[in-house]
Amino acid sequence: MERVLPVLSIDGYEAAADYYVHRLGFEILFEHRHEPGFPVYMVVQHGDLVLGLSEHGRGHQGSEVYIFVDDIEAWHQRCLANDVAMEHPPTRMPWGNTEMLLKDPSRNALRFTQENTHPGEGTPNKSD
Repeated sequence: MERVLPVLSIDGYEAAADYYVHRLGFEILFEHRHEPGFPVYMVVQHGDLVLGLSEHGRGHQGSEVYIFVDDIEAWHQRCLANDVAMEHPPTRMPWGNTEMLLKDPSRNALRFTQENTHPGEGTPNKSD
């Protein structure tokens, strides 16, 4: 099996844990600090979705991750129930996908995407 693990830079453990675990429903698979009080690296998971979150300053804040989901409305309802701010709610995009945009506390963009929810408009590379 091949897969990718994006690692997003975070400002602080507490805000990231609250956002990803308590609000979005991820679970922490593991976390590591070289010594107490040092920056944390942790991996969170929700089903097949796995993200690395790091206080070590790798990458840069303001990154964007496309998260492909089977049921965007279920994610939308989870966000509403847990008071998660949205840049935009699920929106039918011209290329045929429905997308919802969130920003985590460290300004990383999380673009939840359900593919092929409607016909694309003027997208020559879109397969039907």
